[in-house]
Amino acid sequence: MSADLRARVLAAAAAEAVPTRAAVTRRNIFISMVAVAAGMGAFLIFAVLMSEGQLLRLGGEVALHQHVERSVWLVVMTAGGALGVAATALWLALWRNRSMLGRSRSWLLYGGVLIPIGLFAWKVSCSLAFGAAMVPWPERSGLRCLSLSLLVAVGPLLSFLAMRRRSAPVHPALNGAAIGLAAGACAWVGVDLWCPVAYVPHLILGHLLPLFVLAGVGALLGQALLSLRRR
Repeated sequence: MSADLRARVLAAAAAEAVPTRAAVTRRNIFISMVAVAAGMGAFLIFAVLMSEGQLLRLGGEVALHQHVERSVWLVVMTAGGALGVAATALWLALWRNRSMLGRSRSWLLYGGVLIPIGLFAWKVSCSLAFGAAMVPWPERSGLRCLSLSLLVAVGPLLSFLAMRRRSAPVHPALNGAAIGLAAGACAWVGVDLWCPVAYVPHLILGHLLPLFVLAGVGALLGQALLSLRRR
């Protein structure tokens, strides 16, 4: 490296203010509040428009003269398990541990595989125990749940990317994909409360597919916004 180039690099580094730990903590708390508000606001708007304000839907008409009702305990089990997986996804995507470089490639890849599998397997296994929740719903293909998942996840996805903006991850695309999965896992909890359907084709389209869409979008945004070359 030439002396002139070295001097310019050092001058540029010195010119960029480094925020204190307290400032970073305050910023992340504020961004987290924005993420929660955005997700909940989108969920409330969707519920008002699509189900007359019903935030928790326990059942509905499957066919003529056939009504299916979810048990409250089933809702507690599925939503509680999804909440645990979402917390794990957030920990994986946002918590840096002791490294300033973020999670390793293997951690991110394992999380990218296990988080969707965990959410889907937990939902199906709990629903199987209650039988009636698994019946086909011909009029509910899953498109509304797909829309709800993406709508609720947009705010958290952008907020989580903003939180990771200064952490300089080594693998920006993988980190972005992990952030997308975390946003999708958070949205899954709300969708699970709103949707009484556990029919597997419905779950694949309306609940599982959004996770992969958000992971793909997160990977693209991560490569664009978190890359060291971008900076």
